[in-house]
Amino acid sequence: MRRWAPRLPAAASLAGACRAPSKTHSTPAESGSCAARRRHTMSGNRAADPRCPRAPARREAEGGTVAATVHARDPLVTEDIGRALAEMEFGSPPAVTRALGAALDREELGYLGAAEIDRLQAAVGGWLRDSYSWTPPVDAIRPVADLVAGFRAILTHFVPEGEPIIVPTPGYMPFLSVPPTIGRPVIEVPMLATDSGWRYDFDGLRRAFARGARLLVLCNPHNPIGKVAVESELAEIERIVDEFDGIVLADEIHAPLVLGDAPHIVYAARSPRAAAHTITATSATKAFNIPGTKCGQLIFTNPQHLARWAEVGHWYEHQTSVLGVVATEAAYRGGRAWLGETVEALRASVSEALAVLEAAEGRTGIRVRRPEATYLLWIDLRETGLLREGVCAARALREASHLVVTDGADCGEAGRGFVRFNAALPREHVREAMERLIRAAEDAG
Repeated sequence: MRRWAPRLPAAASLAGACRAPSKTHSTPAESGSCAARRRHTMSGNRAADPRCPRAPARREAEGGTVAATVHARDPLVTEDIGRALAEMEFGSPPAVTRALGAALDREELGYLGAAEIDRLQAAVGGWLRDSYSWTPPVDAIRPVADLVAGFRAILTHFVPEGEPIIVPTPGYMPFLSVPPTIGRPVIEVPMLATDSGWRYDFDGLRRAFARGARLLVLCNPHNPIGKVAVESELAEIERIVDEFDGIVLADEIHAPLVLGDAPHIVYAARSPRAAAHTITATSATKAFNIPGTKCGQLIFTNPQHLARWAEVGHWYEHQTSVLGVVATEAAYRGGRAWLGETVEALRASVSEALAVLEAAEGRTGIRVRRPEATYLLWIDLRETGLLREGVCAARALREASHLVVTDGADCGEAGRGFVRFNAALPREHVREAMERLIRAAEDAG
């Protein structure tokens, strides 16, 4: 097996090298791995934490098909590998890049108008109908710049200041960090890790509602653990929310990226009662790798919620990009074949990574569960020698192996000792990353 060694300048420290972009394999850097490195995912940033690494410089997205993009890379990876946020190194669908090029030729660079909103609603409505047999009222599909902007808007206008919200953890980082910046405390309810997979703590959810919370963030498929909720779980959540007259913010942005056999179930589409207490957040950005186009959607299936949004939502909608509408429309109408190829590539990369890690578990202590969706691996380092007092897990791993990951503690207290690895990379880079991780754990003893 080829041994990897970082090619560092003789006088350079590891920390300095981590901040320098790689010339050989300059993987994109969304932010750093720890709480201090969230600049690109949310507002309300914490002070910089010197324990947490910086991620390397961002690579420009490449077009073309998945196969063309993956095999165009140099298989010899000698520098940092990884992405701290959830986006793919597979380029974007050709239908999207063509549509954006044509829009630029037409100089479609103005503000969002009624015509663009109509186009967006038609495209999103058609995708939801064809993919999930869900047909919410077209006017209930409202544009926002992205999920975090929509989340912040919902907290501001639907949750009174001082009222807590509920986040099952480990959770998406901004769900934990944004609410306190605008006076909404977070009650973390850890997921239950069982032999048969991740489960919701229903008693914990009830206790959280009883403490005065009203809004539950339901991330399904669940970032970062890749869980896909089944009908019996969603039904129990519906009963609990109804019991406490609560609201569900259903983040379903990863819905097209299901890897296993269990289908994605749209929470609000299941029953009139669920629809009445749900605001759904969705977007083409994750599945079609277009987050920079700045176009997400909130879907209001309660007429009173929609009426409230009509009063307060104008300036949130106004921040949505016209080019994001172009990209979303093209992705949903011309990107389904590309998405199918991408999911197959992700399924293969994730399976290979799991096989490599599981084969070495006895000598490394590294544990990982198979994700049912997304391209994120939730890796447990607690039984390894990699963790050090006073150093976040992401930095310890970066220093030991030159892997760029998200620190698990950023995803809540339940994530301490874990890291989130983004496997949406060329397959040879995923294998190299897993081999580095194994070698680092073996060396740490």
